[in-house]
Amino acid sequence: MPCATVEKICKTALVAAAVALSAVAMAESQLRHVDPWIGTEGTGSNYGGMQPYTCVPFGSFHMVPMTRLNRVGQLSFNAADDTLIGFILTRQPAIWMGDWGEVRIPIEPAKIERAEYRPYLGRIMAGGRMFEYTATAHAAWLRGDLRDVWLLDGYCSNRDDEILGRPLPNFKGWRCVRHVKGGLQIGVSLISLEQARTNLAREIGDREFDAVVAETRAEWERYFARVEIDAPDNVKTIFYTGLFHTLLYPRQIDEYGRYYSAFDDKVHDGVMYNCYSLWDTYRAEHSWLTMIAPERVDGMMQSLLEMYREGGWLPKWPNPGYTGIMVGAPAEVVLEEAMAKGFRGFDHALAREAIRKNRTVPQRFDTSRRWRDRERYGEYPETRAGLTSYLKRGYVACDETSESVSRTQDFSFADRNRNYTNLWCASAGMFLPRRKDGTFDATARDAYTECRPETAVWCVPHDAEGLAEIMGGKEVATRRLDEFFDTLFWKPEFGNKSIHGNEPSHHCAYLYNRFGHPEKTQRRVREILTRAYSTDRKGFDGNEDCGQMSAWYILSALGFYPLDPVSGYYELGSPLVKGARLHFGSPYPSATLEIRVKDYSPDRWRVRRVTLNGIELKDWRVSHADIVKGGELVFEMCSDIAVPR
Repeated sequence: MPCATVEKICKTALVAAAVALSAVAMAESQLRHVDPWIGTEGTGSNYGGMQPYTCVPFGSFHMVPMTRLNRVGQLSFNAADDTLIGFILTRQPAIWMGDWGEVRIPIEPAKIERAEYRPYLGRIMAGGRMFEYTATAHAAWLRGDLRDVWLLDGYCSNRDDEILGRPLPNFKGWRCVRHVKGGLQIGVSLISLEQARTNLAREIGDREFDAVVAETRAEWERYFARVEIDAPDNVKTIFYTGLFHTLLYPRQIDEYGRYYSAFDDKVHDGVMYNCYSLWDTYRAEHSWLTMIAPERVDGMMQSLLEMYREGGWLPKWPNPGYTGIMVGAPAEVVLEEAMAKGFRGFDHALAREAIRKNRTVPQRFDTSRRWRDRERYGEYPETRAGLTSYLKRGYVACDETSESVSRTQDFSFADRNRNYTNLWCASAGMFLPRRKDGTFDATARDAYTECRPETAVWCVPHDAEGLAEIMGGKEVATRRLDEFFDTLFWKPEFGNKSIHGNEPSHHCAYLYNRFGHPEKTQRRVREILTRAYSTDRKGFDGNEDCGQMSAWYILSALGFYPLDPVSGYYELGSPLVKGARLHFGSPYPSATLEIRVKDYSPDRWRVRRVTLNGIELKDWRVSHADIVKGGELVFEMCSDIAVPR
């Protein structure tokens, strides 16, 4: 081989190595901005509802220090507590959900003296005892003074009635335990004790503690290298902590090519994700995952289809089986979005079959059950409650089914139709409950899901122009939206600090773009970014809900948001960052999108114009297809207008 060729190869290799080292260094720097304390102190809905998780991205469980016993409505850790009672390998995905297959490691209660939490490592001093722990996908390692800890092989829990809704004899959640010098290693499995032992051997084996920590850290760094931002320190902290939150769910529960399904109580071959908070996450979390973790999207979509195949229906909130929680048709939306964005690694024919069945086949007892939240009817899971009424009348009747207005709006969105107009009461200027006989009944209780009538006015993200039309035109709609933000949006709601604490409002600020007033979108978005999120232990205005609150912040801080995820477009807003780089990879061709903010100042919210690769985006929206091709997205800020106070 000629010397010149050898020299060229060597130079290329050195450049590639330098780029790789640079990416690692950048990821390490970004990971330092994660603050797992954010969102960990409060009660009910009035805080983030988070814990200082130690795990791998999308891990099958999370390891957490226990300061209290968890249950529906209460997590294992709360920063307001000062006593450590043990550690837990938990699968509880959100404060209002239950745990399953958890492993508790109790200790003699001790006062917490100091603690340090990272996604890949936890350290806590309590009662003069130091503990350190880390976790992999199916194994954990706790070391320290464990004189009062004794844990044996066995199964973890079998909460059929509380969590699973029906008897599942094969569900137990297995653990294997290995006592090592100065520590405890635990392998977990939903399949068998033998599989738990295999998981422990594969993921920890004879490696040193520090080596396992390094491997877990490297998993996080791989994702954190995909997005770099230039921003004030407080923005970086909220942004990268939010990135951490968005990479926790849905959790991958398959174990090296096999998984246990709570939908048919059997073990299957394949990949399986679970714990989808779909009613929350279809709005932005899954859109963000199509950018930050695109290689996982096909597996996530196929998992929903396997749930359909095994249980007969697409789920709304699997944990780990049907739960009867929330409303609408969010799995259909997420599948439609993935197909619209070009993901081809899941069964599209099966997806269309599943969507068609959920859309057209009512569940047994559909007209004789109210289908209130969390109600279960044995083998009959809630799918689209009130579908019989919806197919017959074009709306869900309030005297038959609970949460009728929200169900009608959500079904209309998922089906891409205008059935939402059937609940529009022109005299009231609102969407109101409607009875079987066609009369409106404004006094009907439980007609709305986590929102009030004034918020439900705007719950038509797929047809903003049609909404404006029935309201009397875009200027009328704009004035109504102004009134909503000025008089109601920042008042406490259902225990949250503001209406932003619940997901039905997340798209509202971006409606102004479709009404012809992008400057109002910019103002409202910047106000929410700066008022509804913080670096304190409360975190943000409501529960995190498996990444949705953080996904809203991340995308909005970058300057765009999916008003309608299925459309394949993002509405432009007001970026909070000075600049950013998003690196895209498989299944996309490798590309980088650079976001530049000209004339940046922390208090400048007004955008003069936006260009993508030199072409002005005059309609104030940008397509997903264009974003993932990379290039330069430039926001030119107005220097004469400050952020509202």
